[in-house]
Amino acid sequence: MKGLVVFFTRTGKTRKLAEAMASACGGELEELREVGIHREGIGGWLRAGRDGMRQRTVTIEPAARRAADYDVVFVGSPVWGGNLCPAVRTYLKEAGGDMKRVALFCTMDGKDDGGTFASMRSLVASARVVGELAVRGRDAGDAEALRTRVADWIDDVRRAAGA
Repeated sequence: MKGLVVFFTRTGKTRKLAEAMASACGGELEELREVGIHREGIGGWLRAGRDGMRQRTVTIEPAARRAADYDVVFVGSPVWGGNLCPAVRTYLKEAGGDMKRVALFCTMDGKDDGGTFASMRSLVASARVVGELAVRGRDAGDAEALRTRVADWIDDVRRAAGA
């Protein structure tokens, strides 16, 4: 299975999860970067929540890899204001139609993903969703437990993708 792991992170938690996924599936990493937006500190945190709730898009740097070149594209977002972050929303609007199979993941500090997975699925409607994984932010800090959980999930994704 040729995999691409696409993600955005503000605090580094989603990066830890994405790196564990890329390692488990032998995939390549693609970190999304916003252009001209600063999300540091408490002001950045507040803007992030507001932008997630309002389902905004942003300008992102062009992706280095084409989603269409991969068997499965793993797409990850932090949950902001009960929804996916603007960079991932933008990426899915731009590249979602090129995906054959997609596995969705998110990190969150709340009790659930809110509308994150529903929003992501709506933006990749032409792709086959082969898995969803939500990880609490505090759980991203336990590297060994994260590796085990991700490896098990990747096995499920491979089966669902027929790889």
